[in-house]
Amino acid sequence: MFHFDKNFGLFVGKLTDNKFHKHYALQLTVSGNTNMKLSVKNQSEISGNSLFINSNIEHKLLSESIQLTILINPLSSIGHHLYLLNKNTDFSIINNKLSENLIAILKQFESDKLTFQELCVMTSEILFNYQCTCESGNHFQDDRIIKAIKYMDKNFEKVLSLEEVSAKCFLSPTRFLHLFKEKTNLSFRRHQLWNKVVKSLPYLIKNSITDTAYKFGFSDSSHYTRTFKETFGVTPKFLFLKQ
Repeated sequence: MFHFDKNFGLFVGKLTDNKFHKHYALQLTVSGNTNMKLSVKNQSEISGNSLFINSNIEHKLLSESIQLTILINPLSSIGHHLYLLNKNTDFSIINNKLSENLIAILKQFESDKLTFQELCVMTSEILFNYQCTCESGNHFQDDRIIKAIKYMDKNFEKVLSLEEVSAKCFLSPTRFLHLFKEKTNLSFRRHQLWNKVVKSLPYLIKNSITDTAYKFGFSDSSHYTRTFKETFGVTPKFLFLKQ
């Protein structure tokens, strides 16, 4: 089962045939029952029931039991705070209030105390509260970039130009791009691509990949599919196979 919000997507189910892949999104995965096995390309394998994987890390995750995977936009407010806390690691076992809360709602879902829709709403609330905790803890590195990210979050439905966002930070476009890359390790263009792909999802459910690609400004279906996989680690067809 899948759900996509403006700054995160989530998947609930087993992972028994996963292959090595990587994606732009940050990944949080929890399991309520057994340890999962995480293999990272050219690195050691770890096991745990609560795992974090950084952006663009080639990995394979296997779980024989139901797990909850959350894919987070690194250039959202919550994503940026997670990046600041974990920028020096490719992957890790996590054990904090965030993972505890996610495991708790997954267990409620498994015992039929929550519907999938209720799980999605509660996940969104947990991520929002975690973001607020991070902000109050002063995990900022540059107020101008935080301001830009919050402005982009607030105006998710709009097509924001580089000039508009940089002006909000009182920076020239060139200086903004340099600072943005320095403080987030990601490009402003990646944020724009995330928005385009997420906005395309409701249309994709009812239309072909080719029609969706042209509708949302991609050159063709191959370009859309490639961007989709770079963002989430799976192709658009994978969503239909799992429905």
